[in-house]
Amino acid sequence: MNQKKKQQALPIGAIMAWWEGLEEQRGERAELRRCRSSIEVIFIPSFYRLKVMMPKSVDAMQLAAVAGVLSHVKAHLDGTVETAELFARPKEGGSTPRVSEPRFRRLLRVPDYSYDELYPMMTRLLRQIDRKAHLPSLIDGIYWWNQITKRRWAESYYEYLVRTEK
Repeated sequence: MNQKKKQQALPIGAIMAWWEGLEEQRGERAELRRCRSSIEVIFIPSFYRLKVMMPKSVDAMQLAAVAGVLSHVKAHLDGTVETAELFARPKEGGSTPRVSEPRFRRLLRVPDYSYDELYPMMTRLLRQIDRKAHLPSLIDGIYWWNQITKRRWAESYYEYLVRTEK
């Protein structure tokens, strides 16, 4: 999608409530986790439970990418830690970022709204951060995968690295 999209607020609370409901619907979560693309997510009934909670203006393909990636998240981390900062934080006792700089740069090179590329990359990166994420930043970042998001994530990732340099 080359056209510019105007960013509107997503109903993050509703998406998080849907995600919490997946904990009780483990079969549905497993079905979503088996999807390899946002196109596959569109064929899963639990996606439509989320879709009907959204305003009509919400893009179905972007929402499908969010739903599929969220199915891989085990825990929501409260606070203000952006998901990109979690990529920069080392494992306990470690000294290198969980997501290496070259891999993070590859993420930033994914074209705007290119969910065919973004989807599998995000599911792999979530495994590197133990499937824990700050859901509002993850939801917003996936749905609005564009230059604004990439800049915000780059700032979060690299500022954390600079603050922790020895």
